[in-house]
Amino acid sequence: MPQQKKKKEVTEKPQTLAIKVPGKPARETHKVYKNKSGDVMVDHTQRTGGKWDKINLTKKAGAKNVQQGVKAVQKYHRTTGK
Repeated sequence: MPQQKKKKEVTEKPQTLAIKVPGKPARETHKVYKNKSGDVMVDHTQRTGGKWDKINLTKKAGAKNVQQGVKAVQKYHRTTGK
């Protein structure tokens, strides 16, 4: 039986988003990344803790990679206006 090559896991680079209203400075930045367990997370970088500082986008929005997490964050802010 031939040996199968193990797939090398590709680590995704975190992405940073600045959510802002046109004509105004960005009020906070969002860092979307994968944690050690493989879940896609968003971290609100200008907050120092609290209930909504870090959100698991794998559970909340079904994101499987960082790019899907970025799209989920953008969609949330576009639809809620926050």
